[in-house]
Amino acid sequence: LSNGMQAGVLRPHLGVGFTAGDEECFEVFKEVIYPIVQGWHKFDPATQEHKSDLDPSKLTFSDEQAALFSKYVKSTRVRAARNISGYSLPAGTSKEDRLAVEEVLKQAFGGLPDELKGTYYPLGDLTPEQEDALQAGGFLFQKPGPMQLLGAAGAGRDWPAGG
Repeated sequence: LSNGMQAGVLRPHLGVGFTAGDEECFEVFKEVIYPIVQGWHKFDPATQEHKSDLDPSKLTFSDEQAALFSKYVKSTRVRAARNISGYSLPAGTSKEDRLAVEEVLKQAFGGLPDELKGTYYPLGDLTPEQEDALQAGGFLFQKPGPMQLLGAAGAGRDWPAGG
């Protein structure tokens, strides 16, 4: 519990200030976490079921929406900030687990079809020029600092090895 609330104690100005160490925390500390989730996300984990549907074929645009999208949207990205089952979340993870997660992700990236393939840049191997270019393009985040929620929670402890 003390690890979960560390970010809030160190940085109370951030608003939420609780981070879970792993998926088990959501059950073990539900008396603390559920009210936070309900207040922050307007979702009650005790009575509602979260449903994810990542099937892009179910997305629909009217012709008018598609025209507006094409007119105003230059690029977009999807932020997926979830954990891989069996590995701790940033607040509770070890360097070894972070490196293992990186390996899982590299394997997943390697299995993408050609139209989705890109270039994977390991943090520790980036040149300063690559860092600048990737940050300018919005593809590389800065190291979590101690004033940010994730930094206060322990993310980035071994940066850049294992992020």
